[in-house]
Amino acid sequence: MEMTYKSVQEALRAAGIVMSKKGDVHRINFFGGLEDTALYTTSLKEALEKGLAMARPRRR
Repeated sequence: MEMTYKSVQEALRAAGIVMSKKGDVHRINFFGGLEDTALYTTSLKEALEKGLAMARPRRR
């Protein structure tokens, strides 16, 4: 997969994770998640990895 913001956002959305961007910072969280579950990073690769890791426990 090409590492673009849009491609990472779509992959995370399919896994039930939402991603938004403000400046250089990407925010990932569960749909409807509160601030205490949000993660922040400046790396698209890290956003994808952490977002998919967040989604795994909830997929059961």
